[in-house]
Amino acid sequence: MTIGEKIKYFRSRIGITQAKLAELSGIHPVSIRKYETNKMVPQAAQIDRLAEALGVSSFALAGFENNIRLETVGDFMGLMIMLIKTKIVSINGEREENGMINADTVEFVINPFITNFFDAKSNRAELSANTLLYYLKNENILSDILKWERINHRYEKCAAEICDTSDKELINILEELKEQKEIIELELQHSSIMLNSSDGISVKIPPDFSN
Repeated sequence: MTIGEKIKYFRSRIGITQAKLAELSGIHPVSIRKYETNKMVPQAAQIDRLAEALGVSSFALAGFENNIRLETVGDFMGLMIMLIKTKIVSINGEREENGMINADTVEFVINPFITNFFDAKSNRAELSANTLLYYLKNENILSDILKWERINHRYEKCAAEICDTSDKELINILEELKEQKEIIELELQHSSIMLNSSDGISVKIPPDFSN
């Protein structure tokens, strides 16, 4: 989705008009219309004002590469989606018949290419960062991420299978799946609940290094 399409999506979601969004954000109504029709792209300052008016994070509108903040659950979801989609982090676990990874088997693993540049320490013992496994402590966040991962996995699998097809029906099905996936991603980033780091991520250190 373009920034304009995201603005329109969130505006429609909370049931306000372009005029009301203009009033809440302090941006001219004509500019709002141009944003939503992709005739003009808002700058960072305008994105911040629009995001505040819509009750979402700035990078929910602008994309992960432009704004990275970690204040709300929505921010955390956006960051996790970006890390997983760019293969910086992968989710390992047993995939069930319904396509969902079993939550009891889930491990978050940082791309070995990245961890090769790092070492870790436990009680002064050095170990490879490749051996660390990460777990989400918040069950609600984990559940939402796994639901998104299922449809993202399905989309990537379908895209790989029909990448060279000229069948318009298959292409339309893939586009519909992509749209569903993007809507889920936007919904996950909508939460304005403040993050609590004590309920976030835990790290499992290999037992050989625990003493």
